[in-house]
Amino acid sequence: MLYMVGSFDFNRERFTLDQAERHYREYHVPLARRLPGLRRYVIGPLVATRTVPAERHRAAILGFDSLEALRAAYGSPVGQELRVDEGNLLAQPRAILLAGEEIL
Repeated sequence: MLYMVGSFDFNRERFTLDQAERHYREYHVPLARRLPGLRRYVIGPLVATRTVPAERHRAAILGFDSLEALRAAYGSPVGQELRVDEGNLLAQPRAILLAGEEIL
């Protein structure tokens, strides 16, 4: 399984924190759930500890069968709409790809 792990802040020049959270929950997340081939989807705030800061406001993990499936999803009409929304809603996004092996 291929996982895209992203962390981000909200665009505070365009949204208050409350507006951004509402838009994220009511529009962005339902849109992302419609990505073709999406197998896993986890969202949540980052959690700081004594030794590890929460450098971003939120994170998301999206799981696909392969890199090709992820590319196809983001190339679809839903994926293109999602990318536009990411450009408006998110600030300083970072993403990594993980070729994950589920062991538990």
